[in-house]
Amino acid sequence: MSGSFVNLCAPVAFLAIPSTVIWSYSVFAVVFVIGLVTIFHRGDWQSARGLDKLILFGPIFYAAPLAAFGTEHFTLTKEIASIVPQWIPWHMFWAYFVGTCFILAPLSLVTKIQARLSASLLALTFFLFVLLMDGPAWIHHPHNRFALILMLRELSFGAGPLALAASLTLAWRDHGTHILAAIARYFIAITVLVYSFEQFRHGDHVPGVPLEPLTPAYVHGRAIWTYVAAVAYLVAGVPLLIGKRTRAAAAWIGLTVLLVVVVVYGPIAVVERASLDNGLNYILDTLMFGGAVLMLAGAMLCET
Repeated sequence: MSGSFVNLCAPVAFLAIPSTVIWSYSVFAVVFVIGLVTIFHRGDWQSARGLDKLILFGPIFYAAPLAAFGTEHFTLTKEIASIVPQWIPWHMFWAYFVGTCFILAPLSLVTKIQARLSASLLALTFFLFVLLMDGPAWIHHPHNRFALILMLRELSFGAGPLALAASLTLAWRDHGTHILAAIARYFIAITVLVYSFEQFRHGDHVPGVPLEPLTPAYVHGRAIWTYVAAVAYLVAGVPLLIGKRTRAAAAWIGLTVLLVVVVVYGPIAVVERASLDNGLNYILDTLMFGGAVLMLAGAMLCET
């Protein structure tokens, strides 16, 4: 009897989730599965060893959340259009255009088809976001720590694909280094160290990307995970900044973010499964940050 009741409640609970959330879940899942199939079909997983197996997931962890965010440009078009700066014309057009790019570019990243071009354009897009929106927001509110956190997050979202694009150039293949990869490393290292500082100061807030919400009481350990992330960010962020064992440092940061996603944001996503703003977006946002760091790790192949 109880089993029948559970079977009956399952589809009811699913139908209670708004279609806007279901679309984001669905697109995320499709891109994630395509990425998994690609790395196994190409033999990348079989040939990778140790942390290199984790680094393979960098483009997937970045692309699948980005595709889900791109979907929101079609399901929440008016809300997305409202954040376009007022002086830029055709707000609805840009919402649809960027949403389309945020779905097509992730498919390119996970399938490796024109990945360099897609990564380059994504880097440019996020750097424009910093220049046009997040940077000015922080300048206007310099004492708002969350304005700084959001600006650095967008900077990292641009640095990850910048590093990936650099790793796909002939110069990187010949020498193992590239000036753009070095720039991306500085961007992410600075972000990680600032995030470490913020997490040490505010252990009651969610870890990974230290945003405004407090860690819910139902997350086992609560503040422990914020301090774990703070320590890992500090220990790995310093060598990443000074250029020592950069590949391993970035990989360990990425692993830390993945742990936070599973332990902290997983339960949040389950409890808030019917919400984008309070549930799905948080786990996607943090996973995408981890993907950006892992893409940087992949571009640090020949650095020591």
